[in-house]
Amino acid sequence: MACLVSVTGWLIGHTRVDRDMTRTLADEREAARLAEAAVQLAALALGRVPDWSRVDALALPLSCADAPGPLVGLDAAAETSRVQAIEDAASRWGVDTPRWRLAWQCHAAGVLVAWPRAGTTPSVGIWVGDDVEGDGAPWIDTNQRIRVLGVVAGRGGARSSQVVTIARSASGAPVTLLAWRSGQY
Repeated sequence: MACLVSVTGWLIGHTRVDRDMTRTLADEREAARLAEAAVQLAALALGRVPDWSRVDALALPLSCADAPGPLVGLDAAAETSRVQAIEDAASRWGVDTPRWRLAWQCHAAGVLVAWPRAGTTPSVGIWVGDDVEGDGAPWIDTNQRIRVLGVVAGRGGARSSQVVTIARSASGAPVTLLAWRSGQY
């Protein structure tokens, strides 16, 4: 009988750990998919913006409806400082180091139109920055190429980021995806 009780206790403990690990993995995958969708949405929206020359003044022509419930917190100012510190530490471009600026903040339901899960809703932030052009002006775009960063604060502490470099030949031209990187920020 004692053996049965100890085996049962062991199984219950391992079942809980497996369940928690599965939930954590699912939360991380959800955040990654949401970050990917957010940068795609932002890239499409930026295609409708006529002038990219002042990166520090870019605004995404996107709205964000009210959240369907409580949100996972995403402190925009702290996140901007964090991603800029990562960029500065990894940069070798000096004065051309891209400067990130928050262009849009929303949540999962605002990105995906509907959010099917109950509970807290992940938060999404989109930052824009100029690509490295060698012009010494990180806020001025001269070549119709910009970088878009999406960061998601998901459930259970899950985080994900996607950064893309997009380009177009002229104002109003279709946006082309030049580079994509996951998880750098």
